[in-house]
Amino acid sequence: MVTEDNSYEDLKNYSILIIEDDATALSFLANIMRRYFKNVITATNGNQAGDIVLSQHVDIILTDMRMPYQDGADFVKQLRDLDLNIPVIFMSAYTDSETLLRVIPLNIADYLIKPIEIDKVLALAKKSLEGKAAATNNNHVEKNIIILVNGITIDMMHKVVSKDNEMIFLTKKEFELLTLFVKNKYSVLSKTQIEYAIWYDEMTSESSVKTLIKKLRSKIGEEAIITVKNIGYKINILP
Repeated sequence: MVTEDNSYEDLKNYSILIIEDDATALSFLANIMRRYFKNVITATNGNQAGDIVLSQHVDIILTDMRMPYQDGADFVKQLRDLDLNIPVIFMSAYTDSETLLRVIPLNIADYLIKPIEIDKVLALAKKSLEGKAAATNNNHVEKNIIILVNGITIDMMHKVVSKDNEMIFLTKKEFELLTLFVKNKYSVLSKTQIEYAIWYDEMTSESSVKTLIKKLRSKIGEEAIITVKNIGYKINILP
């Protein structure tokens, strides 16, 4: 059932990302959600969705659980590791305890069993977005703004890096690295810590960390990342 009243008029102010590997189901959901949301973005797996989240504005996510390349739980875990608290609604045919235990720590809005009810999704989306807006209003936004010694500004809430009001565009890995530094802004991170946090269980070369840091420095400035000899690296923020 899909409601026909104006209960969800406020959703027209928001963007939703739908992640579903079944093309027919994805098209069906996207077509319905376009009636309610300002912008509907689609992806077929977690890897694709990760690139979207770091390059486009997403207010809420509706994701399948089991997908190729990267499933829903792994994708959301990466979001949480990056301090991205976008509301997430899971949809899945799986109710086994192993699957449910994987999503419990991820701070999700709900876990819906397929076939899902559209009205339930809309109600959850409205409730989650209203809660997020209230939390934002009650917090000091400036706590999510980091300023580096060279004037680079990092807006963690909106995932925007800029200088003199001009945006600096980062790749997914570059933003992950910058976020890792910001989360550990008072610590020196070793090469091993960075490699584990950024690449997880991916195969990497010995030069991967140095290469990524070099690329990030080329965009935010050499002085923005301090090299601590024989120990590692540290972000250089204003006191």
